Amino acid sequence: MLREVVGTCCAAAVAFTAVQASAMQPPPAQAHEVSPASPALAGGPAGAPPGYYPPPPPGWTWSPIPGQRGSAVGGEQPARKTVWYGWQHLFVLLGSAALVPIVVATESEGLAWVSFSGAALGGPVTHWANGNLGKGFISLGLNAGCTFGGGMIGMLLGSASDEPFAALGGLVLGGGLGLLTANVIDIAVLEVEERGTVESYDYLRVRSPRLRLAPQVGLAPGGATFGFGGTF
Repeated sequence: MLREVVGTCCAAAVAFTAVQASAMQPPPAQAHEVSPASPALAGGPAGAPPGYYPPPPPGWTWSPIPGQRGSAVGGEQPARKTVWYGWQHLFVLLGSAALVPIVVATESEGLAWVSFSGAALGGPVTHWANGNLGKGFISLGLNAGCTFGGGMIGMLLGSASDEPFAALGGLVLGGGLGLLTANVIDIAVLEVEERGTVESYDYLRVRSPRLRLAPQVGLAPGGATFGFGGTF
């Protein structure tokens, strides 16, 4: 009898201890439910608005904002194009050349100066009109240097002849050829620049304020006047 009572007490103690140990263990962690992101917030195709934007009206679609970070429009670099504006200089030279026969026929000193001014200043004025101040002064120096150098060479060659006024004729001819050479170099080399495709053919462009110079020629019965006008 005593043995049965002791066995029953031991079994009850073991059962009580097991119940207490199981009660002290933390409950099993519950797996967090991952709710699928709504189609509106998960992101849609490129250019789609965030989910909180209202749907577009019927017949309309959302499009990316131009210049937006990450968009194809904002990431592209503006295209550049090489533009030759020497045709403007050519028109000035053709006008100067057209005056030569008139000057010879009429022996007009004023028209002669106008023709010479077009050949000497046509390149610089073309550069300045296109906003290229530095190239304009380079063109001016090129014209002066080639004219002076050609004139000196022509005068030296003419002075070797026994003909009267040969040196003067060589000076005029050499200076004219030097000026023509300077204009050809200017048109072929200097009168080229890179512009954006939007302004490639926009010859009357609005630019930031720059120094612009233009020659002023006045004809009068008593002679001719020359000068420069500019905007700053």
